[in-house]
Amino acid sequence: MNLSDYAFIREAYLGSGGFSDGSYIDKFPRESDEKYSERKKIAYYTNLFASKINRYIGYLYKTAPMRTTSNQLIRAVFDDVDSRGNSVDVFMSSFAKNAKALGGNLLLIDMPSTLPNNLKEQLDTRALPYFVEIEPHSVVKYKMDKFGKFEYISFNSTIDNSTYDKEDIKQVVRYYDRTEWRVYDGKDIIDSGTHNLGVCPVISFGENGTFPDVGEFNQIAHLQKRHYNLKSELDEILRGQTFSLLTVNADSPSDIELKLSTDNAIVYGKEMTRPSFIAPESASASIYQKEIQTIEDTINKIAYDISTNQAQESGIALDIKFQGLNGSLSNFAMRLEDFEIRAFEVVARYLQIQNADVTIQYPKTFNIVDVEKEISTLSEIKALGYTLPTYEKLKLQQIVANDLNSVDNDSLSTIDAEIEDGLKQSTNTDA
Repeated sequence: MNLSDYAFIREAYLGSGGFSDGSYIDKFPRESDEKYSERKKIAYYTNLFASKINRYIGYLYKTAPMRTTSNQLIRAVFDDVDSRGNSVDVFMSSFAKNAKALGGNLLLIDMPSTLPNNLKEQLDTRALPYFVEIEPHSVVKYKMDKFGKFEYISFNSTIDNSTYDKEDIKQVVRYYDRTEWRVYDGKDIIDSGTHNLGVCPVISFGENGTFPDVGEFNQIAHLQKRHYNLKSELDEILRGQTFSLLTVNADSPSDIELKLSTDNAIVYGKEMTRPSFIAPESASASIYQKEIQTIEDTINKIAYDISTNQAQESGIALDIKFQGLNGSLSNFAMRLEDFEIRAFEVVARYLQIQNADVTIQYPKTFNIVDVEKEISTLSEIKALGYTLPTYEKLKLQQIVANDLNSVDNDSLSTIDAEIEDGLKQSTNTDA
């Protein structure tokens, strides 16, 4: 995968660039420049990509990761991880969305250049390490060691010295290696310093553990471009062929006098055949609509969209889809957990903490199921006439746990006790 591919995928995910200005609309072979320009102007982008990413990451963060530390400096980083007031949960949720869309992502762990003399002032002024997300397509040059860690990396960035009445944004290149950092304006170094961490403070996330990496949702970007073009081409057909055409049968068309009167009626001569209308063929539009639906179905399949076409799918097919989603979420969660641990190892190096005592745990088991199907299964089992209180209890607990996945453990324990009491009462009543 080339770094430039990340830019295209990002545009598809955000609906920006060529998906917003029409430059990804392909020109017909015999289409005039004027007509092509007009078609680009009215093209609209239906962003299916972002909704799939939001749904996926919603499952992932339905139960928040657990983070613990006995160090108050690191706890302060947990609470404000990017020096903008965002907690690590908020930051990592956004980072994960971009990582899932792109298949890979980058993180810079940086540190203020000057530090206070005491701990209180350091906490009060938040003179602590902070996270900065780096867009992968902005990378200029890099080198990795055999363990997949950066020896050095440089990427495009900006320095914003704008004031209220004057914009002053300078394009620069930032460079980091295992001991120092530099800022380049062209070939000139305009700022530099050392961090002496012994590791590069830029770390990579890859869905498969590498950088650059190919994610399982990457292909949606190319499908979105095809979808964008098909919608535009269908729109051209609908605008040009939807309306019926007026026809008049005449031996000498030049002799025909036909007009619309002021009351909007068609006036025609006594000797003329009555005018009629013919409707264009709908086959072309139907073909486009079918192809658009095929692409949307493919995107849904790639993104594990379990909310579509359930009525048409067999129980086995749905089970496979749910298993695929649960497996994908588990793998992605493990990658994020490992990535975040590495990030806080860099934080500890900045703070010169030998034993950071940081524990980070992402949920690994999701067990996302079709709640309606599980309720139906329970009803069918009960209809057999057997008394299976243990099965009923476990099945009800599973249904409740999936339906209320964000509820705290104490509340779930209370519900479990209510389920057990309810089953006992039901059994006593039946007896």
